[in-house]
Amino acid sequence: MNARTDCRQIVAPLERGEARIPALTLLPNGRMLLFYDERPAPASGKGSDFNGLTMASDLPNPNRIRWVERTFPAEGDNASRWSAPRDLPLTLPAITSDACVGIDGDGLLHLACASTRGRVGYMDSRADAEHLQAILAWGSGPEDLQVRDLADELYSRTGADALFATSGSTVTWQGAVLLPYVVRVGNRTHVQVVAVRGGEIQWLSDPLVGPQGVLLDETTLALWDGRLVANCRLQGFEGRGSGARYLAWGDGHSWNGGQLWDCEDPGCNAKQLADFFIHPHSLSSRRAGSVLRLTPPWEGSVRAEALAALGGGEFGYSDVCVRGDEVVVVFERDRSLWDVVLSMTELVS
Repeated sequence: MNARTDCRQIVAPLERGEARIPALTLLPNGRMLLFYDERPAPASGKGSDFNGLTMASDLPNPNRIRWVERTFPAEGDNASRWSAPRDLPLTLPAITSDACVGIDGDGLLHLACASTRGRVGYMDSRADAEHLQAILAWGSGPEDLQVRDLADELYSRTGADALFATSGSTVTWQGAVLLPYVVRVGNRTHVQVVAVRGGEIQWLSDPLVGPQGVLLDETTLALWDGRLVANCRLQGFEGRGSGARYLAWGDGHSWNGGQLWDCEDPGCNAKQLADFFIHPHSLSSRRAGSVLRLTPPWEGSVRAEALAALGGGEFGYSDVCVRGDEVVVVFERDRSLWDVVLSMTELVS
């Protein structure tokens, strides 16, 4: 496995707070954009240290999603750069968090995120009381977005007490952006894919339920050998979701099979691109970012080949974007966001 040490900080932390939750996308005109959470709450401590209800930097902390753009080097210049942070249009709610982004078949950017009007967070949201908002924004780019709240329709159709779209980039299937939502009903969770195009819901997938006793959490979607693959984190805090992931496959509407995969994973969001998987490769903590190549789960037990180590050290939530031969990985480290650029040619050789 080849180690990579040329990582660099691209978004600095706040004086009191953190930059978290990267989501990358490539617009049809070639612009590479990174959306992320600016979180002013303390970067450590238990939920009760903040409001007694939710994790210290989660909603309803006054988070906001901001964005930066990657500029590509001119000939003879090896250093790409990221712009200064920019705000999203004021048409979005003041409090936003956990961007999930994709491009539909008409070339429109779709950004799903969570918001709240009050003190409610994911753990205390209730279907028949105050609950999280499910915001969808769409348009030609981040400067030009229409906005709507999908909460009423999604809570009604899923029976949820709480739901949120998994952060990071997602895939397009049959012209629609597929948004993987974590859905909590009571104290049970499952995953449901919401397909959107042109700002409208096209369909909801069947619920994806984990094997007996396993609750599913943040999910990365990939297109692999003509199948839609969901690679799911197992729910759990303080290590209880570590040591395994759940892979399921289907046609974008229903699920045809699933496989529990025992692996070195601390319980974290991650990114799958076809058979490539990028995550923190550790049982104990969010560190040791790695690129793996997986065998198809429908052929038997999942096996993984390690291709590259991403510099060692802390490696939290991450996302990946491919432009030509470049594979751009952005990840959390030291309360800020860092990147590392790989060569697709080197990975597959």
